[in-house]
Amino acid sequence: MNNTETTFLLGYVEQAVGGSQDPLDPPISISSNGSLAKWRDKMNFIDIRVNDPGLKNDSEAFETMLEKTQELGIEAILTLPEYIGSAYNVPPALNQTSSTKREDEKIRGKRKIYQRPEKIVHFRPCYLAIPNAFKGNPIYTQLKVEDCLPIIELGSKYGVKNIIVPVSQPGEFIDPLAETQFKKCLKEICDAAKKHEMNVLLRNGGISLPVFKKMAKEFGVKLAYNLGIALLEGDNIVEVYRQNSEAISVVMFQQLIQGLDKWNNRREEMEKALKDMLRAEKDYNKGLEEKDTHYAEQVLIRYNDAYYAYVDANRNNLYNLGLFQSGDLNVIPLLKEIRKDIQNGGIKYLLIETVPNTKNNDLIMRSVVPNNFTGSF
Repeated sequence: MNNTETTFLLGYVEQAVGGSQDPLDPPISISSNGSLAKWRDKMNFIDIRVNDPGLKNDSEAFETMLEKTQELGIEAILTLPEYIGSAYNVPPALNQTSSTKREDEKIRGKRKIYQRPEKIVHFRPCYLAIPNAFKGNPIYTQLKVEDCLPIIELGSKYGVKNIIVPVSQPGEFIDPLAETQFKKCLKEICDAAKKHEMNVLLRNGGISLPVFKKMAKEFGVKLAYNLGIALLEGDNIVEVYRQNSEAISVVMFQQLIQGLDKWNNRREEMEKALKDMLRAEKDYNKGLEEKDTHYAEQVLIRYNDAYYAYVDANRNNLYNLGLFQSGDLNVIPLLKEIRKDIQNGGIKYLLIETVPNTKNNDLIMRSVVPNNFTGSF
């Protein structure tokens, strides 16, 4: 939205480009909820989450998405990788004519049974710097600068002006050693971005404001402020924004149920179920190799139980909810602060990081647009 006094851009998230997979369930994805053309009148920009380090697997899909945004006049922001996805086999369905026959309700309760995919994709976090307490933890992968440079190059081809760098997981703050590693990587990323006249923004989550301010002073970076992560980390969101509004150029509206313990429990339950599934798969294959049909059929029950435990753990009832769904975050006081800034000529990117819903547009517009605004959206 633009006129001489008011400037802000309203956007959504696209996190399911490569292979239509998404580390969240339900996906926060425009393309999974209709075509970009359907949504283009509802947004000014899109944040494309690149969960493909080095563009080694899905470069064509990401380039196609950037082509579409360019054709439709939608600005694209790129977020560097935060997750690496690995595909795993799904167990064969239980043979209902064999001795393993069991009713679905007994295995999976009374919940709705979804169509079984050929594979599941499990996402593990990757960052440029990993806190020392998590060094060697197989859940985390070290992201390399070399994984980011092809993404910056592709973005430059399509006129991308803003790159977002996730720092760490919510509540897992980078320590001095990780900070040194991160700064070394950030310098290279900023140098590459500068060549293409791109801005670099750090996303909060595992970085304190004093550390961010040091990096902002050294590298000229801005802040992409995720409200859900801020709530998990105990920020006074309105006060943090008020004191740092000049440094915050992107505000991410992420709704959630408060509590880092709940957030972490979901991840731990997924990891446990996946390990159980892989152990059962190994035993099942061993039974097949040894032609022990009875043993294989018995293990297949455990294999399926582990698979559905993973499906249950993956179902997300805690965060990335719609702004009109249950959640602990009241965004109205912050929107009033943002309104003051845009009325004073500030440029803000307001990113709705929830399941896409046109009602969310209405909430933002009612709270941010001045009553006397006469422009068009």
